[in-house]
Amino acid sequence: MICSFCGYEFNEEDGKKGCGGCPGGCHNIHCPRCNYKNPLEPGVVKKLKKIFGKDIKVKGGT
Repeated sequence: MICSFCGYEFNEEDGKKGCGGCPGGCHNIHCPRCNYKNPLEPGVVKKLKKIFGKDIKVKGGT
């Protein structure tokens, strides 16, 4: 995944999950470089990346 703030590319497993600071629980992946909260990639995007390779870039997001 690519951090929406700093542009750093990292594996979802390398990011920090569940910071504990969000009301209702954190459901984001925090960038290991800048700690910005990135939303989880939708399952359909993960499947497309497996089929076509990891070079797929998805525009948009929150």
